[in-house]
Amino acid sequence: MEKKDFILREIEKISILLLYLIGKFVPSKSIEEQQLTEKLINDELIENYGNDLNYILNLNEKDFETEFNQNKGFNFENIELLADLLYTIGNNQVAINIDYIKKALELYEYINKKSKTYSFERISKIEEIKELLIYN
Repeated sequence: MEKKDFILREIEKISILLLYLIGKFVPSKSIEEQQLTEKLINDELIENYGNDLNYILNLNEKDFETEFNQNKGFNFENIELLADLLYTIGNNQVAINIDYIKKALELYEYINKKSKTYSFERISKIEEIKELLIYN
């Protein structure tokens, strides 16, 4: 029972962190603001998750399973929040960052493959990203 409580607390902690980071993101008006926002997000991720955005961007799809199993705070909902965060950062009007957007797409598709739940919203996000990638 104690192990289950620990896992639930970790899931909740990651969920709160990701929702906080998504809420903290404000569309930047300059490259400097974008870099500052990314630094703040990196600092929060390192403090609470132990890894930064570069680590996440460098994860291969085949490493997702290992990474998310090792960190008990990541369930499919939190992985989707992570993808939402990456997409939000990458789809900035000042500077579109294709690396973030591609990683978000990989995460959404990973969830589609592994999750037993079908989400119209997730499918919509995948289609939106694919369309965005075609034009950029």
